[in-house]
Amino acid sequence: MNTADLLRILRRLARQNLGLKVVALALAVAAWWFVAGESKVLVSFTLPLEIRSLPRGLTMTNTPERQVEVRLSGASSLLSGMRPSEISVGVDLSSARAGRQFFNLDDRAVRVPPGIKVQRIFPSSIEVVLDRTERRMVPVSVRIGGGAAVRRRVAKVEIEPPSVEVEALAEEFARMPVVYTEEIVPERTNGAYSVDARVETREPHAKIVGNPNVRVEFQFRK
Repeated sequence: MNTADLLRILRRLARQNLGLKVVALALAVAAWWFVAGESKVLVSFTLPLEIRSLPRGLTMTNTPERQVEVRLSGASSLLSGMRPSEISVGVDLSSARAGRQFFNLDDRAVRVPPGIKVQRIFPSSIEVVLDRTERRMVPVSVRIGGGAAVRRRVAKVEIEPPSVEVEALAEEFARMPVVYTEEIVPERTNGAYSVDARVETREPHAKIVGNPNVRVEFQFRK
């Protein structure tokens, strides 16, 4: 292949690429005119408010508004088939501190598909009250079901681990000397019986840190 042949091939490729670029540009312009020429519509959605990035060591002690109304605008073709699952609204508490504070809800709090604009959010702010929590080891006790007859058959109960780490408000620990497992109804009442059980907390702001399950072994009377 000589130089002249190579130049002819390069010019042909350039013309082909130029043609593809022209077609792509024409399609983009046509799509823009189609969307721009559509009638704009307004739609409203009522969505759950997500609480995001709550700092460690803090818990929310008030009950802020958990449903917000979001009004969106956009081309009718984009909004007509939109589902609520495609939109999310959240407030970022990563910079929050202990105490009472207000957080604004603006268009940055709403995630929507491209081409959609957020026109209005109600309420436009929420009040959040945060209190500090503590972590302590709390003994575990077993809640035995099946009635008094089953409980009389139990000679010994062993729990592994015997205590779990709990995060809660300081005043909640005063009402929580122990934490209980879910109710266990043994499948038999002779010999030994072992089962995994979930530890539960009854205080509103208390939660188990780490694995909430323990191993419970019953020894029954002969």
